[in-house]
Amino acid sequence: MTASTGYQGYQAPSGQTRAATGAARLFAELPAELTFTVDVEPENPVDDRDCVIMTRRLMDLLEAGGGHGTFFILGVLAARRPDLVQEIAARGHEVACHGLYHRALEHGSPATLLAELTEAKRLLEDLSGRPVLGFRAPMFSLTRRSAWAAAVLTEAGFRYSSSVVPAWNPMHGWPGAPRRPFRFASGLLEIPVPLGRLGPLGLPFLGGMYLRYLPPWRLRQFSEQNRDAQGLWSYCHPYDVDTARAGAGHSDRGLLARLFLRCNRDVAAPRLTGLLDGRQSRPFVERLDQLAADAPLFAGRL
Repeated sequence: MTASTGYQGYQAPSGQTRAATGAARLFAELPAELTFTVDVEPENPVDDRDCVIMTRRLMDLLEAGGGHGTFFILGVLAARRPDLVQEIAARGHEVACHGLYHRALEHGSPATLLAELTEAKRLLEDLSGRPVLGFRAPMFSLTRRSAWAAAVLTEAGFRYSSSVVPAWNPMHGWPGAPRRPFRFASGLLEIPVPLGRLGPLGLPFLGGMYLRYLPPWRLRQFSEQNRDAQGLWSYCHPYDVDTARAGAGHSDRGLLARLFLRCNRDVAAPRLTGLLDGRQSRPFVERLDQLAADAPLFAGRL
């Protein structure tokens, strides 16, 4: 079996350019600065070759415009692919932590989470040669049910998190949480997911399946809503741009979820390219002082 070629092997360069140019108009109202983030996790837990290939393609896409981003890396993947962690750091991107295992926070205990985070953080720091200050919970699972995790993250030595969907969400969300950067009682800075408002709903339109499935007019509308957003960032996974082996993993998901994860991948890279057009992406670690300024305290409770 040949290695995955991703979107570049299935769309002519002229088609890529036209699609990205059109996508740039969708995001024209967004602020000029953002952080391009990647959740580095394998789609197929027993074969991470495509994850490595697609992570490199995302770095190429980001660096084409002179930007750098934040890469939240799963600890077990880092242990198997130390060269990828080293390459991400060597290319000027921030290495951050996505946990040791891809497991929602509420399924663990404070003691277990602390042990896992300590192990993952130490591994990533040893490989990158830099302090690891940032954390993103798998599936954005920092919610009211797992609010205790904020104190654990602080104890583990993290300065910031990017783990809260500040709205109701069918998977994990925290209705009532601030939609701008805020602090937990432990001092941890949270940089919540940017949302588009659709009635009572808040949709994380700058990443994942939302970026791939939302129609152009809706992306334009949500961008207009976020023209003054503080702490703007996008997110994606390596498999989002892998059109060659769509649906090769996620065996733990239901049929409908696997279908949604499999389709519309051909639009992801052009839309991400369009999002970056005319914008500067800087890693979170370079924006922390700015994002922490005037961050309100959020006394979220279980």
